[in-house]
Amino acid sequence: MSSARITEQRNSGKRKRCCERCKEELELDEPYFLLGSASWHMRCFLCAQCMDPLVGTTYFQFEGRIYCEHDFNRLYAPVCAKCDKFVIGQVVHSSNYSFHLACFTCDECDIQLNSNGAYRYHGKILCFSCNQTMPKLKIYNCSKCRQRVEDEDLLMYQHEPYHAYHFKCTTCKKVLEADARTVKDELFCPRCFDFQCEVCFDCKKVIDPQIEQSLFSMNKHWHIHHFRCFTCARPFNGHEHYEKNGQAYCRDDFLELIGHHCFICDKNVTGAVIHLFGKAFCPSCYRCRGCDKILHYKDKVMELDMMPLCKKCIGNKTFQKSLKYKNQ
Repeated sequence: MSSARITEQRNSGKRKRCCERCKEELELDEPYFLLGSASWHMRCFLCAQCMDPLVGTTYFQFEGRIYCEHDFNRLYAPVCAKCDKFVIGQVVHSSNYSFHLACFTCDECDIQLNSNGAYRYHGKILCFSCNQTMPKLKIYNCSKCRQRVEDEDLLMYQHEPYHAYHFKCTTCKKVLEADARTVKDELFCPRCFDFQCEVCFDCKKVIDPQIEQSLFSMNKHWHIHHFRCFTCARPFNGHEHYEKNGQAYCRDDFLELIGHHCFICDKNVTGAVIHLFGKAFCPSCYRCRGCDKILHYKDKVMELDMMPLCKKCIGNKTFQKSLKYKNQ
């Protein structure tokens, strides 16, 4: 890595010089850039990838070509598995991962590691001492290549461990990862697996039959916790429901919807209901207007202010006088 700057050198003409890029001869007294034994026109000293000028910037030379810092990192520099930044200069490799030397430390005690004394445990890099303190994990060897399978690559297929990348999706032929799904001994990527599942009518999301409970009702599929009363939104959770106009209701809300309201207490009448004078009464509110006695639905009554009046009160002279006085 070097910093490219305009050289004070000018072509004296004593030696024939040609530009490394355009192969044209440098003119007499023309300024040029000297990189090792190669000469460059100032206008030709460009990044081989993006063609931006490199004079006065940081550049990299690799396999006879020169690059700006951005393109060199993007094309050739490894990415540190810990800090997720490009590794420039010394790089440490361990378990198919790259690290800055300063980043290659134990994830538990932060001690500096070396490539021979590093252990992977559930995605962590550990030193020998910390690895010894961790609960022992079951080690899987791939049934196809016989190599050890890391947790992030593990795919259990027909009760055998494999590297997921040994398989392709049955539908789209994409190389699988550890989140692949199995249906009748066929492997699918998550996207293709979703296409084979039913969709919940309420949330419009896929119902995964292998990990989610669902039900089929009213000719629709539902997550079990999404099948709920249209009015109060409480899930039925296996309890009875009532249907009306394509909607499901719990018992209370269904009776509220189709039932009768008592004229006296204004509550929904869930049992027997008494209809009289264009009104509905629950049995406990069906009372005489005069004596407040609870009436039977077979009792003979008379209408008073659109309310029932029992036979006894009709014949009571005291009540008749008070009624007569009230009407005067």
